[in-house]
Amino acid sequence: MTTVGFSVVDGVATLTLQREALGNAIDVAMIRALHAALDQIQKGESGARCVVLTGGGGVFCSGLDLHSVDLSKQHARQRAHFEMRRFMDPLILRLGAFRFPIVAAVNGAAVGAGMSLALASDIIVAGEDAYFCPSFARLGLVPDAGITYHLARCIGASRSLASLLLAERIDARMAQAWGLAHEIAPTGEVLARALRVARQLADGPTGVIGQIRALHAATFEHTLEEQLRAERSAQETSLATDDCVEGVRAFFEKREPHFSDH
Repeated sequence: MTTVGFSVVDGVATLTLQREALGNAIDVAMIRALHAALDQIQKGESGARCVVLTGGGGVFCSGLDLHSVDLSKQHARQRAHFEMRRFMDPLILRLGAFRFPIVAAVNGAAVGAGMSLALASDIIVAGEDAYFCPSFARLGLVPDAGITYHLARCIGASRSLASLLLAERIDARMAQAWGLAHEIAPTGEVLARALRVARQLADGPTGVIGQIRALHAATFEHTLEEQLRAERSAQETSLATDDCVEGVRAFFEKREPHFSDH
């Protein structure tokens, strides 16, 4: 059985972590499977224009699979670290720069590297039973897989630092209040709600959505002047598209737009 389920319906690719007996803990095989699924989406043959990432069995992801590492031996720990970083870091970078938006449907636990994986998405839809825990410090480990980068930008430096130092659980309501989760869905309806959000993105102007994501990512590195310049450049591109014509026409005709840039 593959460690990642893959399906495409109505322009939305759903990637499901499938190591349910281990809380969907991350190992190298799972990371490779995620890369393979993203490769397939990137080719464009599937017709996917948005990605939903979720976990099977009522759990999003319990973090790194510690059962696969002999923690009593330093060389084994170092080897496991090397193997994970060889594939995990490129995955986090790839999700942030991916051609299409990523929606995380978080059910149950998103712990350690599982929380890092959720934060690498563009939008998080969390179930009422969901919780996030940057548990690294409790294990004598430094937070990794991009969580120190993404969490600070998501909830602010002060809250992020306290969360990482104390390794405390963040429940769904707190996650929403802090801006970590976009919305909360009833337990059992998380994936359905995430798919609705994803379909809205998939039906949107793909090129413009990509430009918005790129501009948003650059905000933290640019001065205001640089950001204004980047916005002008992106706007010049969008003004020349058929989707701009359709969007404005639909506005005046008081109807939903039908974008073609897929």
